[in-house]
Amino acid sequence: MRNILIYLFLVLTLPCVLNAQGAASPDSVLSAQELLARLDRELDYGKGLVKGSYILIRRNGQSETWKINRFFNGEDALYLFDRKGRGLESKLLTKDEGENIYFFNVLSAKLFKKTDDEKYEALMGTGFFYIDLSGYSYQANYNPLVNGELEIGGEFFYRVSLKPILPYFYKKLVLLIGKKDLKPYRIDFHDKDGILFKTLNLKYGPVKIKDSSKVEELERASRWEMLDLNTGSITVWEIQEVDKSVAPDQSLFAVDNLSR
Repeated sequence: MRNILIYLFLVLTLPCVLNAQGAASPDSVLSAQELLARLDRELDYGKGLVKGSYILIRRNGQSETWKINRFFNGEDALYLFDRKGRGLESKLLTKDEGENIYFFNVLSAKLFKKTDDEKYEALMGTGFFYIDLSGYSYQANYNPLVNGELEIGGEFFYRVSLKPILPYFYKKLVLLIGKKDLKPYRIDFHDKDGILFKTLNLKYGPVKIKDSSKVEELERASRWEMLDLNTGSITVWEIQEVDKSVAPDQSLFAVDNLSR
């Protein structure tokens, strides 16, 4: 009986000891999935209206700035890009969590449907591709694998390699998650030849969150900085306010209404 009790004690406590020492858990796949789930949760602002700015800074220092409003109903998202002095310039509609993507150029009154490889084209010449802003789930589209740790400036990060389930242009992504706070901080994008060509840095700050009953400021990934290594440009999407009390009408997400 005593031997049985000792055996049960070791079985129950050994996993805790291993995890406390930083050893891999028995189910490393679940650990990788949990880290990837944290990325999806951090990038998801939920239903309603997200307000912010979208800035392209070129290598020569010249910049372009748009005001951006993003309406989201749970599966579909509509982005409106408005430039000072020019008004509404373009609309980006993503449906069914990025399964279908449409871009409407207001100035030329032309509508484009982005399919397959076309989803991996640059949005308005910026560092973000259409797929990057489609709201698609990283968990549903990538197989994660924890690939050790990385130290940067005295801070330690989990390094998670992401292989696409259906490869198009991205051959691999590398996600860095803070070991201390388990927040996602960086995504490295590798092209179809496996060459690193752009990096998304997530920076945290207060975001005003409104709902029907209160207004509060929460610490979120409020600044998304995409560095394009090929062009030397930096594209910044800065999120300033989220209004969850806005319930977008379903007609906003109709393809036929993009030209109106």
